Amino acid sequence: MTGIRSRLAALKQPATFGAADGVTIVLGLLVSLTGQPHALFHAALGAGLAELVGMTAGQWLSDGESGFGIALANGGAAFAACVLPALPYLAAGGIGAMGASLGLVAATAAVICWLRPEKGLLAVVQTYGILLAAAVLCAAASVI
Repeated sequence: MTGIRSRLAALKQPATFGAADGVTIVLGLLVSLTGQPHALFHAALGAGLAELVGMTAGQWLSDGESGFGIALANGGAAFAACVLPALPYLAAGGIGAMGASLGLVAATAAVICWLRPEKGLLAVVQTYGILLAAAVLCAAASVI
């Protein structure tokens, strides 16, 4: 059992890294494409697939000793965190889809807080603060 536990523990850091990257990207898409809900899911899916390849390759190329499974945990978490919050746009649009998407962003961020080595208020403030900064920057860029 300790072999499985240590392998799962090894996945924690790359999964946290990938999920943080993916959820930041989808939040940027949600903010930037607010007036274009029809484009949102397709943009998130395209970004998620790029995240899957890019984050997996980046982890694998930068740390070949960890193995491809660790790299895939990074890329897979990035893909999931990027695509999951966009799923409501497949079924609906408007304020309902936006609310559901933001709820999924918040839930993903809560998982990231739980996975982080820092616990408690520090993890929450840093994680949600980074997402808030990304949202503000993307909102500012969307008016250009």
